[in-house]
Amino acid sequence: MKFAFALTLLVALAPAASAREFKLYAILLEDTKVELSDGAVWMMDKGDVFPVEAYKNQQKNIILRLAGATFATETSSTRILKGDEIAAGLEAYRKTVRAYLDSTSKKIQQQLKSSDAKENRPAQ
Repeated sequence: MKFAFALTLLVALAPAASAREFKLYAILLEDTKVELSDGAVWMMDKGDVFPVEAYKNQQKNIILRLAGATFATETSSTRILKGDEIAAGLEAYRKTVRAYLDSTSKKIQQQLKSSDAKENRPAQ
């Protein structure tokens, strides 16, 4: 009877436990030049924090996320944040995302202006 109760309790709690989000966040231990999956090249600063997406090459490389893009770097140049560091890390990550989105937005605006200027040029 105790086993049946324990099993019922476990089954009832399983969906709630799996619904919680579990993420790792990594901090860069050195300045790192990276190429993002969207083709942009960025210089990331020592201390920047990013969510971990995956590991590659038998954990020699780590895939990190910046907004909608990802990039890879050597795992040895990062450290996984501890629980009490995550709040500050998330704040740092939000600032980096804002800078990335502002930069991407400006590039798109420049491309649109350039495209409009080409279309409005008189034919020769």
